[in-house]
Amino acid sequence: MTNEEFIILAEKVAEGSASISEIALFNAGYESFQQDPQSLKADGLDSIGLKKESLARFWKNRDDSKRVIKLWPGFRIKAGMTRKVAAAAVAAVVAGVGIWFFSAPRHPDAGQDSRSAQYSTDIAPGKNGATITMANGKVIALSDAKSGVVVKEGDLKYNDGAAVSGGGSDLLQDQVAELTASTAKGQTYQFTLPDGTKVWLNADSKLEFPSSFVNSKTRSVKLSGEGYFEVAKDKSHPFMVATDKQEVEVLGTHFNINSYADEVSIKTTLLEGSVRINTLPRIGVSGAGIVIHPGEKATLNAASGISVKRVDADAAIDWKEGVFVFDKAGLDEIMKKVARWYDVEVADQRAVKTALTFSGRMSRYDNISKVLSKLALTGEVQFKIEGKKILIK
Repeated sequence: MTNEEFIILAEKVAEGSASISEIALFNAGYESFQQDPQSLKADGLDSIGLKKESLARFWKNRDDSKRVIKLWPGFRIKAGMTRKVAAAAVAAVVAGVGIWFFSAPRHPDAGQDSRSAQYSTDIAPGKNGATITMANGKVIALSDAKSGVVVKEGDLKYNDGAAVSGGGSDLLQDQVAELTASTAKGQTYQFTLPDGTKVWLNADSKLEFPSSFVNSKTRSVKLSGEGYFEVAKDKSHPFMVATDKQEVEVLGTHFNINSYADEVSIKTTLLEGSVRINTLPRIGVSGAGIVIHPGEKATLNAASGISVKRVDADAAIDWKEGVFVFDKAGLDEIMKKVARWYDVEVADQRAVKTALTFSGRMSRYDNISKVLSKLALTGEVQFKIEGKKILIK
């Protein structure tokens, strides 16, 4: 990436108009420039003369009226500040402290950054892992050395072709068996269903589906928790995803559903194709036949029904891509995600629970200490790790 391209991306970050993919590219550019810091001076960025104290003010910048805390470098462009200077200032900020706020996804086996060693104890991130429960109650633990499993032709195989131990005898060729795929807290896994549909389950999630869709008018599954779906196209057999409050009907599309029981709403975000959302009659709210299109998120709230708005759809599948992406997310929302992925309990011990929102991007492959350190750097909250419990101070 050239300096000019890097500055253009930095300018978008400064203006708050960068997409998730552009943020990822910006981060990659930063990582590249970090290998040769002198290259950032080619366009005169060093002439700005920002001192370390000024850089600290930039990354800690907040909008006090809205209580928005920036976890990525950002600031309001002031009157009289040219776009070039604004972009250069952002680039300078990144050169100074951006690594704290733009963490590229890394392999889970990669070493931890020494800057995260601020806690006496630490907790490793989640990893691949899941179980499949057969109709007869038999539970098969799937290998954490694999990333996914394929259910096909009365058998279970990992997505690299290896056989799943104990996975064949209970899947009969001549009858349909009901299966349940489950991830615990701190686990994620990919499942390829009998029709070729791919489903990624986030932590603490469950998917119920048949061992075959043959002789079925629809391909129906049930989800609790969070899943990302890439549905195999079959116009004559609609794909249906049921949760406890809604049903989503698709023909062939990519979408994400967040339906955790401890969340106040169910969020369906569409990346490709189109889906129709119907609320279940027992919920007692409006929302029959609402169709959403790519880049839209439908939020079902039991009190107000379904609302639809435009979003950066890539942010909805941050977990699938190995990152946390927060866009004006409340501390409670963030800590719920942290609790599921790191399999911890969270206790908020603040005497005054000030409403805070955070924006930023962090790797899910970091130890929990690094994630907490980034939040604590804002100066608004502090954390303590006690075993498998996180205390908010």
